[in-house]
Amino acid sequence: MPDNLFETRQRINAAAQTRKITRTMELVASSRLQRAKQQLAAFAPALRHLSEAAACLPEAYFTPDPDRPKRRALLVFAGAKGLSGAYSPALLRFAVEHTKGAVLFAAGSAAAAEYPDAYLTFGDDAPSPAFAQALFNAVEAPYKSGEVNEVWLVYTEGYTPVRKRLLPLPAPESPHAAGQLILEPSPKALYSTLFAFYTRALLYEAHLQAYTAEQVARVSAMDHATRNAEDIINELQAEYNRIRQASITQEIIMVSGAANAIGED
Repeated sequence: MPDNLFETRQRINAAAQTRKITRTMELVASSRLQRAKQQLAAFAPALRHLSEAAACLPEAYFTPDPDRPKRRALLVFAGAKGLSGAYSPALLRFAVEHTKGAVLFAAGSAAAAEYPDAYLTFGDDAPSPAFAQALFNAVEAPYKSGEVNEVWLVYTEGYTPVRKRLLPLPAPESPHAAGQLILEPSPKALYSTLFAFYTRALLYEAHLQAYTAEQVARVSAMDHATRNAEDIINELQAEYNRIRQASITQEIIMVSGAANAIGED
């Protein structure tokens, strides 16, 4: 086999191996995406009920304390590093204008790499109530101590980077007007109970949204990589066939020439 024919075959095998890897990663991301969508759908009613309950509280419960220093904490969900296209870079570009002077928390290895001096960093954990609790414990600390007067979340929802407030609790958008329900024993008691559930629910939902968007980007990136590998394989296979045909033609010419020479003798 000619050297260039052997080299082309090696390149075809390498591209085929790459295609196999990217296709497998696409299937894994697709499975994670479906699971995340199911979690979002299952969690939506609970979050809606909490939002409706919060809508019954007076507006004062959703207003930042004017006596606190005007400094914010920022929790950035940027996912795992690599293999997700422009997902993390786009989010981190969006976050730039909000990070100046903020106390930063990084969720995901991409965010941790971007903010090496972050107040606290977290790994590439999948969304769960337990992880939401851990995140809340972290971001609540500077809020309770009075170091910051607001806590914001930065993540991707669908295809769009967003910034939403976590603390103080955001005023909910609800069809139920405040005052429609009789609050027992009191708004303060309701807030105390609601605070524990609603904050963690908002964190869990934000992480689910970010994780879903990341898997969408990962599926798309791996599909694109798989298609590129297939194109390369097709091009190399055509090149291999041309080289092989040329080699066969050359051998035929050589054999024919040798036969003619023998005949003349």
